[in-house]
Amino acid sequence: MLLFRHHPVLVLVLGFFIGAAALPAQVEFDAMQENTGPNFHADLVNTAIDSSSTLSRLTVYIEILFDDLHFVKQGDVFEANYEVAVTLFDKDNDQADGAVWKEKVVATNFDMTNKRDHISQCHHAFALDPAHYTVKISVLDLESRQKSERSTAIDLARFDRGELSGSSLLFISSVTQDSTGRLAVRPQISDATKGIIDSTLAFLEVYAAHPPQEVKVKYELLGNATRTKVRRTFTQNLERWNTPLFFKLRTDSLPQDTYLLSVELEGGGASFKTRKSFFVRWSALPASATDLKTAVEQLRYVATKNEWKRLKKAKGGDALLEEYKAFWLRHDPTPGTEANETMDAFYSRIEFANQRFSVMHMPGWRTDMGLIFIILGSPDDVERDAYPRDMKPYEIWNYYQYNRQFLFFDYTGFGDYRLETPISIYELHRLLHN
Repeated sequence: MLLFRHHPVLVLVLGFFIGAAALPAQVEFDAMQENTGPNFHADLVNTAIDSSSTLSRLTVYIEILFDDLHFVKQGDVFEANYEVAVTLFDKDNDQADGAVWKEKVVATNFDMTNKRDHISQCHHAFALDPAHYTVKISVLDLESRQKSERSTAIDLARFDRGELSGSSLLFISSVTQDSTGRLAVRPQISDATKGIIDSTLAFLEVYAAHPPQEVKVKYELLGNATRTKVRRTFTQNLERWNTPLFFKLRTDSLPQDTYLLSVELEGGGASFKTRKSFFVRWSALPASATDLKTAVEQLRYVATKNEWKRLKKAKGGDALLEEYKAFWLRHDPTPGTEANETMDAFYSRIEFANQRFSVMHMPGWRTDMGLIFIILGSPDDVERDAYPRDMKPYEIWNYYQYNRQFLFFDYTGFGDYRLETPISIYELHRLLHN
């Protein structure tokens, strides 16, 4: 359904995924349109400026795979150019700061332009009053003119009060020291769509106006689904106001799961706590799939009946993983390359559905709206009324190419929109085929 070369229904859907941006949509529905520009990862890190500054530093890190950029041959090399725009809004939604900059990426040969292990990283720092901010990030590919964007929030801390404190956590892949003793770290950008690798170190800066000779460092890793727990304790000497602290996370010994890293410092009668989420994934899974069981369940939206039976018959563990890998291998539009564009497009819709349609404790991909969106894509037109007279809030999604509309009612009043007339996955498959 999603793709498959030997199945006409799936070919149609694959064509839609790749060309999703061409569909018309009313302005009121623009917030639901899929990002069509380069896929990027972003991380926000809050650090101190100096011991006396009342301002707080926010550094925005950006990472893009070479394979997600459009390269153009320039002489003997290939070049890609992109523009990053970062806008910060305060609690009143007024713009507090922002920056726009351009980045050039050079590949020495064509094969390098398609590499998924070659990355472009950049960052920008802002000095702001400690407060709550919403950060909007957009990345524009200057060759294709396609743009992707996302928003996130952060609370910036105040560091000039002298007590024991620390920066937010940053995951890094390496740390080096020059002849002057100054440290240089290589960030490993970590967000909700990217797992970390085995060589990951957790890094933070520890601040103390009158540093105790020694602090106790306790950290804990807690798995969300597996409930795996790892605890470690060690000591760290603090010889100045700003002391770098880093330790290795041995993720190769962890099962695939989303983890919460909690770090606590104690010393001189004071304490400080910070935490950060990340996930460990198997290389066979796409970046947006956080566990194998869920990734397989999501295949119900694209698998044929026979394929779904094969997946359900596979036992857990290695057998299920092999069947899952075989499923996507059969439907890879570019076999022999590192990327499976159809798989990436499918899980991109899963991720978007989770961001846009999640309600209460139900992820967006399991909702009625998520079902329709993942299989059919963005509607051509949306009619909505959140406060109608004598009826529940509703939305009507119109798909002109299929001559169909879908009516959703919010029966509970909590944003959980349900289809007035339920429809099965295979009915939607047939709709695509007709």
